[in-house]
Amino acid sequence: MKIIKLFFATILVCSITSNAQITKGNWMVGGTGSFDSYKQEETFTWPNTGLEANTVSSNIQIEISSKIGYFVKDKLVLGLTPTFTHTETKPVSGTNAGTGYSRDATFSIGPFARYYFLKPEKPFNILTEVNYQLGILSTGYSDSYKGTINRFTFLAGPEIFFNSSVGMEVLLGYKMDNRKVDSQTNYLIKNNGFQVAIGFQIHLEK
Repeated sequence: MKIIKLFFATILVCSITSNAQITKGNWMVGGTGSFDSYKQEETFTWPNTGLEANTVSSNIQIEISSKIGYFVKDKLVLGLTPTFTHTETKPVSGTNAGTGYSRDATFSIGPFARYYFLKPEKPFNILTEVNYQLGILSTGYSDSYKGTINRFTFLAGPEIFFNSSVGMEVLLGYKMDNRKVDSQTNYLIKNNGFQVAIGFQIHLEK
C-alpha cells in the first residue's frame, strides 16, 4: 500500500509543473496494453447440410498495440495503430457448446484519430480516441484455420504528463469486431464488450 501511495504521489508532483507537446506539427509514439473479458457469439453453417449452428462463449483477451501519430492541428492527432491480440475462449451455451478451451491470435493495423480536450499547457488532459483496424486471424483449434478480422474501438480517459514528452494514460472504451474464418463451415464470429487500456505515449517536439 505504501508503494502505491508513493507512486501516485510521484505522479502528482511531476504533473504540477509538466505539460505535453500536443500542438500542431508534433509527433506522438507509444504503446498500450489492455485486458478484456466479454461474451462472444459465433455462427456457422455445416458443410453439405446447410444447417446453421451458433455458440455463445466466455472470452478472456490480452491486447498489445503501438501508435505513431502526427498532430495535424492543436490537440488533434491522426496516425496508425498496429495491434497483436491473444484470446482464450470457453463455450458456455448454444448448439455447438463444448467443454474445451480454444485459443486464437490476430494481427491488425489501421488508422486512429485522437483529440485532447484541455489546453496544451495543462499537466494532465482528457482525451477520446476512435480507431478502425483490418487484420489476419490464426485459430488454435484442432484444425488450424486462418481468417480475417475488422474492428472498431472507441476509448476515453485521462493522460497524466510526467514532463513535456512522456505521458501515462488510463482509458476505458467499447470494442466491436467481426471475424471470418476461412473454412468450409462459413465461420463468423462477432465480439463486443468493454475494454480497459493502460499505456505510455511519447510526444516529440517538431
